[in-house]
Amino acid sequence: MLGLILALLSGLGFFIYMTIFYLPIILFSGEEKSARLTRREFKKFGTWILGSIGTKLEVIYEDREAVENLKAEDGIVVVGNHQSNMDIPVLLAGLPFITGYVAKKEMETWPFFGVWMKKSHCVFLDRSNPREGIKSIKRAVEVIKAGYPITIFPEGERSKTGEIGEFKKGSFKLATETKGIIVPVTIKGTYEIQRRGSAITKMGKTVKLIVSKPIYVKDMSVAEIKKLDKIVRDIVVENFEKF
Repeated sequence: MLGLILALLSGLGFFIYMTIFYLPIILFSGEEKSARLTRREFKKFGTWILGSIGTKLEVIYEDREAVENLKAEDGIVVVGNHQSNMDIPVLLAGLPFITGYVAKKEMETWPFFGVWMKKSHCVFLDRSNPREGIKSIKRAVEVIKAGYPITIFPEGERSKTGEIGEFKKGSFKLATETKGIIVPVTIKGTYEIQRRGSAITKMGKTVKLIVSKPIYVKDMSVAEIKKLDKIVRDIVVENFEKF
């Protein structure tokens, strides 16, 4: 319980700080400047949250240079497994570039957090409404094309058991419609920190973030694109078992 309290207080403190010092600047800045400023500060949020509960983050690259040299304007989509609420802080703190998220619709109304997610060009997905869901995916495609990387968890929800579920084909429209670049990531250890449906948040754990080689969708054959969900899931699962 102490871990949860520390994480909540740390998160609340961060967004109060953001609201006091940065909201006036963002409100009177242009859309591009405000989005990039918000994303920059969000990266600090990831480090802040992990530090509050003593989490050690180990980042493992298959090809670090290839990932670090990616250009946002080429359309970057980060795709990974979803283990815990701690996955987003891990990706914020661990990735070399700053990414927004495709998040569940309910997060749009969260105090403080929802406002800053909107400002950073995150996209909220209503899975209960297919028509609105299509609109959200189209919005995410626009965001990616504008040079703002987006992360999506194609399982659609956090794992109930810690095992990696099936990847939904629809999630890969972000990459196929932009002809962009997929960066597969594997998150291991966050399930042990906080499990779905539990308020218990364990402290002092180690988390591994495995960043795979980029996949260039424009260079893939039609046959490969049709099984893109399986190709990416196999990479994520292999690294989950390997590390």
